[in-house]
Amino acid sequence: MNEQISLKKMILAIQKNIWWLVGIIGVTVLGMLIYLEYIAAPIYQENTQILVNQSEREKKNSLDSQTVEADLQLVNTYSAIILSPRILNAVEHDLGNQYDAQELAEKIQVKNATNSQVINIAVEDPDPQIAAQIANSTAQIFTEELPKIMKIDNVTTLSEAKISGREKPVAPRKTLMMTLAFFVGILFSFGFVFIKLLLDRTFTSSDEVEEFLGLTVLGEVCAFQNDDLPSKNIKGGE
Repeated sequence: MNEQISLKKMILAIQKNIWWLVGIIGVTVLGMLIYLEYIAAPIYQENTQILVNQSEREKKNSLDSQTVEADLQLVNTYSAIILSPRILNAVEHDLGNQYDAQELAEKIQVKNATNSQVINIAVEDPDPQIAAQIANSTAQIFTEELPKIMKIDNVTTLSEAKISGREKPVAPRKTLMMTLAFFVGILFSFGFVFIKLLLDRTFTSSDEVEEFLGLTVLGEVCAFQNDDLPSKNIKGGE
């Protein structure tokens, strides 16, 4: 009867149940592999970049710190406008009402690097062509609507999303998921061994008998196999 689990017992239990451990890990990894290959839908990402700048710069042919700082402050404002209902509703209409504004908001990510005037519009979708269409449509409509919203025209499209035919999915990340499944399998397998030890109600040594039952052990009887017993040749009449 095991009330305390020592390190030695744990090691012996692991050795005894090694094939159970291997099996649990194998089933976990195999299950993740089946999910990634046959169930999980690959997600592709397409990007469009737009530049925030002052239109009068072309006339000045110079850059001053105040102008750049003003542009950087506008970047955050423009990022919020891109995901506004006015822009997304127009994108929805441009795409033939395939997605509503809420679905588009979930697919579109607007990012910009620190101290950068470039806004990156990233769109994730199971179809890379659809992702490119959403990204390009969002950038185009934003550029067209911005002068009406803020009475200024200082946004330029740097690059459009294009389909090359060699796109690789950004999700699910198979290497990460398989590694995670491996470690989860290890966790489950050791948990199995630990629970099995906790539920083990048998005595494994004479010391446990004396400790838990308060009895004195006078001797031990070993178990023999039939092959271990001495053989006798018995002849008839003897």
